[in-house]
Amino acid sequence: MNPHSSWCGKKFQPETVKQRPGWATIPAVRNGHLYEIKSPDILQPGPAALTDGLQQLHAIIARWAEALPQ
Repeated sequence: MNPHSSWCGKKFQPETVKQRPGWATIPAVRNGHLYEIKSPDILQPGPAALTDGLQQLHAIIARWAEALPQ
């Protein structure tokens, strides 16, 4: 397994993501906008995977939008 891969149950480490070849050129990576959504919230069976994961995505996007310069 690639040591830089994300895998369910493993701790999210933004620094590991940043070290992936070519990823430093991605604006979100360069600007520190790496976020984790916990596996149970997006990998559970049924519609809760959509609603719980979507709620977290919405919160992340809202925080990001608030931080943008006006």
